[in-house]
Amino acid sequence: MIKNAPTQLWYAALELGFEYQAEAARTVLQHRKHHGPVRIQKMLWPEKTGVCHAIIVHPPAGIAGGDHLTFDMKVDTQAHALVTTPGAGKWYKTNGKQAYQHIHIHVADQAIFEWLPQETMLFDGACANSETHIHLDESASFIGWDMLVIGRQACGEIFQQGHYQNIFRLFRADKLLVADSLNFKGKDRWLTSCLGMNGHAVMASFWGIAPLHLRNQTLLSEHIELIRELMMRMNVPVTLTLLGDVICARYLGNDVRHCHDAFAAIRAKLRRYWYDLDEEFPRIWRT
Repeated sequence: MIKNAPTQLWYAALELGFEYQAEAARTVLQHRKHHGPVRIQKMLWPEKTGVCHAIIVHPPAGIAGGDHLTFDMKVDTQAHALVTTPGAGKWYKTNGKQAYQHIHIHVADQAIFEWLPQETMLFDGACANSETHIHLDESASFIGWDMLVIGRQACGEIFQQGHYQNIFRLFRADKLLVADSLNFKGKDRWLTSCLGMNGHAVMASFWGIAPLHLRNQTLLSEHIELIRELMMRMNVPVTLTLLGDVICARYLGNDVRHCHDAFAAIRAKLRRYWYDLDEEFPRIWRT
């Protein structure tokens, strides 16, 4: 729930609640509440199954020192929602001030949620703290990703000052499935080490949880092999792993557009395998 703003921070929050309306045969935004400069654009229904496409808009276009952003999204039973952003997010130089982003997602039984934000750019001097907690009910399904660009590539910027901390947690029926943490500082050895970024500027993670009736190890392994072949044909540095019944893909390279294209292709395949749906990119990606 949206709380009172901390006085020492510039606070913004957005609550979204999606539900399936049987009479209209589509998912709708049933609950919307905001505080500060963050909004949701008009809903779109470009798919015959009534999937609700929504776009989060943060007019400042980035997070500055002292900012504290919170997103709380819930998807009710049988609903299928897709949320994206209109462009790259940014962590600005903060002159030592901390900046925060918290993302909380809950997906109910038999619901599907696609969390597809565009990339995040980490400016030199940013003090960025981000956390994402995703809670799925037992039969919920999820597709999502996170893309990070370290430094502004167009001007050859490298990350020399500040720090970045990212915590990702994925739960199903209150059981922890994935715990992924990243923490580095400016000029950190990890940025150049072969055990870390190895001098690359772009890293990204993709996560997929199939519907309950498709959580078969043999079937999911077949899906991964087919996607690996696709990644080889696309010639992108993406590795795929099956963590229990969670499909994980990782990108490490220097071209965020190639990463986006690769992850979009993986999503398209999983949509076909799991939901018998076309890829149907969010319209904002084409503008």
